[in-house]
Amino acid sequence: MQSGELPGGYGWYLLQTLLALAAVCALAWVVLRWGVKRLYGAGSASGRVKVLERILLDPRRTLYLVEVGGKVLLLGAGEGPMTNLAEIDPKALPAEPEARKASFLDVLRRKTGGG
Repeated sequence: MQSGELPGGYGWYLLQTLLALAAVCALAWVVLRWGVKRLYGAGSASGRVKVLERILLDPRRTLYLVEVGGKVLLLGAGEGPMTNLAEIDPKALPAEPEARKASFLDVLRRKTGGG
């Protein structure tokens, strides 16, 4: 062994690389989990503007259902400026359906035709 080498060889370098990768992944998860919400104000129920729903029509066009000051607006966003498409009476909106996430097994059964 020469005087400047670290013990362990390739195994040590592999361990260092995996630890660095795990640290970067953990940092990315923390930033995406908490940082983005704080940056864009997502989930802020105490604000004056609430995004009730967002539907992606294609990569360049999106519909937003937004509540502002007791009014519900349907907004369209695309390549040009955002457009107010309709003002909806909040009482006329249907009740929000209970969200149910399908498990992988449910999706697999549907695709294969299994019961």
